[in-house]
Amino acid sequence: MKKYLSLVLILLVYQLPVSAQTAEGILYEKSVPFENRYDLTSIANWITTERLVLMGEASHGTSEFYTKRAILSKHLIAEHGFNFVAVEGDWSSFSRINSYVKHKDGGPQTIEEAMSALDRWPLWMWRNLEFKVFVQWLHEYNAGREASQRVGLYGIDVYNNFAAMEDVEQWISSKDSSMGRRAARLNSCVTRHPDPGAYVRMVAQTGQDCSEDLVEVLEIVRSLQENPNATKWGFFRAEHGAKVAINAERHFRGNLEPQPASWNYRASHFYLTAERLMEYYGEGSRGIIWAHNTHIGDARATDMANFNMHNIGQLSREALGRENVFSIGFGTYTGQVLAAREWEGDMQTMNTPEARPGSWERLLEETGYSKLYVNFRDDDLASILGHRIPHRAIGVTYNPASEQGNYVPTVLPERYDAFIFIRETKALDTLDP
Repeated sequence: MKKYLSLVLILLVYQLPVSAQTAEGILYEKSVPFENRYDLTSIANWITTERLVLMGEASHGTSEFYTKRAILSKHLIAEHGFNFVAVEGDWSSFSRINSYVKHKDGGPQTIEEAMSALDRWPLWMWRNLEFKVFVQWLHEYNAGREASQRVGLYGIDVYNNFAAMEDVEQWISSKDSSMGRRAARLNSCVTRHPDPGAYVRMVAQTGQDCSEDLVEVLEIVRSLQENPNATKWGFFRAEHGAKVAINAERHFRGNLEPQPASWNYRASHFYLTAERLMEYYGEGSRGIIWAHNTHIGDARATDMANFNMHNIGQLSREALGRENVFSIGFGTYTGQVLAAREWEGDMQTMNTPEARPGSWERLLEETGYSKLYVNFRDDDLASILGHRIPHRAIGVTYNPASEQGNYVPTVLPERYDAFIFIRETKALDTLDP
């Protein structure tokens, strides 16, 4: 009887229209246990013609989430012809890494040089051994391919906007030095402030902002598209870097607007980047996105919708059609995780408490499988999970002793298309700073 405790709680609170024993039986029956990469890559059988595959993570500090995403990504690239991977990282830093994995002239020549481009807090999020191994694999995979067929690796975030602006200025200057100086003057409207907080305070005090200056930099970039020295990638990188600057300014300034403006500006940029990469790679191109579950799972299936918050999971389904997007959530029951107590705080290895009764993670733990995945497109499974269930999320800041706010009420089959669960997980293996 203890076996059904969490399911009984779910039934009582969320009034699911099936008995606990029936629900437990369906969940057990529909869960697919796995032990190795060959078992796991069977998930690809559920992915047919989708343009985007979104791969989540319940935290930014868990080793297995990175290694399992890498296994699936390698399979989709090598066996299904996916064209790019884009991650919740900075555009400028990942432009350097992209140059390494695609063997571009002037790019980093070693994996160490490529990984050194990752220099912003939280360093553990991408400066870890698990991700380094994937970057090196992609570099080696591309080595034997024609330049036009090489798979790219990109950042979809708006942070580190100063570095993006500097890259844009350098590209403009390489084509026209006077325009480069003008771009630098325009960008200084933002860069003269030491950090985003100082910029936002200036806007609050004066009522003036730098949005028009940054749009003018984008116009300068576009005026140089036909320059004889402008390559396709060079122009794309500069144009998108200018868009990063514009959307970062909106994101930071959005803190002065009613909620959820700041979140939504950033989330919209995530999807904009994916959309532009699909356009860059051409008709029929396919991409993989790595980001937190909070970003890749459809916001409309959570309480985010109550606050008019959207995310890349929602936006991609709306733009491409649900049939063209496959979202995979990730979760764990217990273990260890890397996080900080406060924003820009010191990295710590923290114990992840056992998931609370009634949560999605507790339900999966009670199947008895140490590792499993489920297909939410299965009608029987969807029928027993049609109500909101608490689902754990851990950010880069975390307090294991106070987890109340870490559980998101979620309609699982509406948020994801599939879910991967590892009962006990370990912390990322970080690189030396």
